[in-house]
Amino acid sequence: MNNEVKVTNIKSLIITIILLVLIVTAGTFAWLSYRSNDTKMVLTIGDINNIQITLKPYELDLELSPVLSYTSLDTNNEYVTVTVTNNSSSTQYYSLYYDISEIDSSLQSTSFKYTILKSTDNGTTYTEDVTGNFSNANITDNFYILEEISIPANTTYTYKVYTWVDGNDGPNIENAVFKADLQAELYGNTRPLPSFIRKNAVIDNISSTYVTNSNGVQFNAISSDTNGKGLYLRAGTENTAHPIYYYRGAVDNNNVLFANFCWKIVRTTDTGGIKLIYNGVPSNGECNNTGTASQLAATTAFNSSSSSPADVGYMYGTRYTSSSAGGTGRYYAPDVVYNNGTYTLTSKTISGTTYNVEIKSAIYGTNLDYYHYTCGSITDTTCTSVRYVYYVSNTTAYYITLTNGKKVEDALSEMLTNSSNENSSTIKDSIDNWYSTNMTSYTSYLEDTIYCNDRTIGTLNGWDPNGGNTSAYLNFSPRNRAYTTYIPSLACSKNDSFTVTESSNGNGKLTYPVGLLTSDEVMLAGGKSGTVNLTYYLYTGQNYWLGSASNGGNGIARGVGVSSTGNLDSYSVNYANGGRPFVSLKPGLTYTGSGTVTDPYVVS
Repeated sequence: MNNEVKVTNIKSLIITIILLVLIVTAGTFAWLSYRSNDTKMVLTIGDINNIQITLKPYELDLELSPVLSYTSLDTNNEYVTVTVTNNSSSTQYYSLYYDISEIDSSLQSTSFKYTILKSTDNGTTYTEDVTGNFSNANITDNFYILEEISIPANTTYTYKVYTWVDGNDGPNIENAVFKADLQAELYGNTRPLPSFIRKNAVIDNISSTYVTNSNGVQFNAISSDTNGKGLYLRAGTENTAHPIYYYRGAVDNNNVLFANFCWKIVRTTDTGGIKLIYNGVPSNGECNNTGTASQLAATTAFNSSSSSPADVGYMYGTRYTSSSAGGTGRYYAPDVVYNNGTYTLTSKTISGTTYNVEIKSAIYGTNLDYYHYTCGSITDTTCTSVRYVYYVSNTTAYYITLTNGKKVEDALSEMLTNSSNENSSTIKDSIDNWYSTNMTSYTSYLEDTIYCNDRTIGTLNGWDPNGGNTSAYLNFSPRNRAYTTYIPSLACSKNDSFTVTESSNGNGKLTYPVGLLTSDEVMLAGGKSGTVNLTYYLYTGQNYWLGSASNGGNGIARGVGVSSTGNLDSYSVNYANGGRPFVSLKPGLTYTGSGTVTDPYVVS
């Protein structure tokens, strides 16, 4: 149980020390946990059967005076000594971190600091190894890493760990409470991937080092030094089994080398995996790719045709192809009835107003909002197939043709479902072909997670038979979020949740566990519609496709992509853009490296 820490001129800081050691060997994990009031940790790394840990009981009574300065640390402050000895034959990795259970907001400050001094000569001489502060500290995710370290074979390191108050701000944080356990975690000769994701993240609905707004990250603006740069915890997921962490802005430590390709970490999943976006082929073990080198060799259309709303689908159902014609002087009606193979235009009462069958001497703007159905005739009000007009431009009517008694609601359902007549999009075929050639031997490393192709309707407009605006496009929900509300969502309907195996959440329509990034994930990363962003990690200088539907109007279906200037944009789905596959590593894998372009994380 943690001890309370109060920072005052006269009160003391009591820190309970826990040594939590994770041993990784032969793919298995062994946990050793110890608890003691102590100022000394002694850790010896050797064979898994020869781990030696010594804790000498001693109560740490650390006085923190708000007037202390850095130069007085070594003489006027007590500290925790940590000794690490590597008796193994290979380099080992470990971390020192605080498990924070309570921290007052006044201590989330650059003035509340930690300093680690390091000795490589058994404590004879010390040099500063790292100094940091608790401005990003929070108790939503307890782990607050002080330092991740590697130690060579047959080597001993000794550390002095200080927690202290900078004298410049001391009076402002008197009587503040800080509760934490100092911990050490041994990774072995590789590190488990989730370890670096869960530590040092800050929740995204508060101000922090790179977020000046008191309400946190603002997704109606691009990432920046004041609107997000680093690793964040998505608010609303903090109490779930696997909170969502994501990278935002101009980060340089999310590079991964996996399956002989370069990738960038985008976020974690709600099952504990890590989603990666393709970033080209490594050069001499480095992953410094941009431009065309960051995407698949050939650009591709999202779909071969854009004449049907169905074409926004990663997979799609029946295509109702759009047509156009001059629409003046014809009969129009708000509804139809179908009997014995014949449609008949009919009246309908909508919101208390009755709309009758009428001849429209001219069509313009919104005068067909309640008159979507027509036989396309200047004389007939009956027909074996009927047109549904969803958009009007000048005097041109854009429509789909319905048969066999179907109405517009039936057509939308058939176009935007995967329940029957399933077709793969052009880009899905391209990504699947790439995967089958390059990635099948690595499938066991990947989780079967959701790749969302959200085609839920944001605004029906002219596709609403009950007064739908025929001068406006059909907008899908991703476009509304990216262009209007600026509220990214990671939710996805089962119909649009592409997975390999069908489950309560996934549709089971994929052949391989690979898909596309979504516009919502780009918003989290720092992109925005209509605003150039040349600095965040998803900018490549090229247009590339996302898996998000945009809109449909004037006979053209559009999807969302990232533009050559880094902003979210809409493209006709038959336009050739770059392709960047998206995969998700299983939880529990291990890695080496530091995540930079010159030293990427290498999945073991």
